[in-house]
Amino acid sequence: MAEVDVLVAGDAAITFAWQLSAPPIPGRTSKLLGTVEPEGHFGGCAPSVALALAGFGHRVALVSWLGDDAYGRAYLETLRTHGVETDGVEVAAGQASPRALMLYDPSGSATCLHHPSGSGSLRLTDAGLERLGRSRWLALTAGPAPMTEALLDNRRPETRVAWDVKGDPNHYPLPLRRRIVLESSLLCFNQDEVAFLIEAFDGAVNGSPESHVRRLRQATQATLVLTDGPAGCRVIEPGGITAIPAAPIEVQDPTGVGDVFFAGFLSATMRGQAPRDAATFATGEAAGYLLNREKSA
Repeated sequence: MAEVDVLVAGDAAITFAWQLSAPPIPGRTSKLLGTVEPEGHFGGCAPSVALALAGFGHRVALVSWLGDDAYGRAYLETLRTHGVETDGVEVAAGQASPRALMLYDPSGSATCLHHPSGSGSLRLTDAGLERLGRSRWLALTAGPAPMTEALLDNRRPETRVAWDVKGDPNHYPLPLRRRIVLESSLLCFNQDEVAFLIEAFDGAVNGSPESHVRRLRQATQATLVLTDGPAGCRVIEPGGITAIPAAPIEVQDPTGVGDVFFAGFLSATMRGQAPRDAATFATGEAAGYLLNREKSA
């Protein structure tokens, strides 16, 4: 059987997004801006990453979960049409596909409200296990902890790990967080997720964001990429930090741009590019994704 470039694992979701007038605070009202009924998009980190990697020309397999509803069937067909291997996607009869509500405050920070439907029962299937055995890379996104643990337990030593970090303590209890950081070759995270990662090593999180980044650099040999929204990203290497700027692009719904960035960085890495060059490529692909979304809005 042919080798798979990447096995991508994690949740799928049908995503609805709003801009907010102010950050959500308990006891206070924030206004939803834009259209009253936003269109549902095919979302969830894992399928988004898989579609982007397939678009970059890689052979990609997906382990995920969808309901057997109209959304789920259409999503599955989209994945197949774009060349993603879907034998590892579990389709649950009689259940709705997961939903996600993305709320973006004026600073650009996002709050995600996720209904998993039945995806919390997602486990590594025989088809997923078989593809894992043929994969050069394992790309982890937010997904049930038992599935993530099974993937790490069953990967070949030569199968490298990349983590598209999401600050979800239910998916990533502390021991699993620590394990992934230690086993990964690539970690991609934003400023809000630095403390989430450091918590796995130091317990209570104290100190400045800069000290957290230095602590993380000491804890792992992985390539570290800190994304910063419109400001671009920083590649954190043992020899120093390189900032890669991004062109400012205003969009109503930036959902998925982080997954495109992660996929772009991983694609460039698989093609042998140095981290700084991979970051430049990923930043350009993320910008192109936002421009295309704004044109089609």
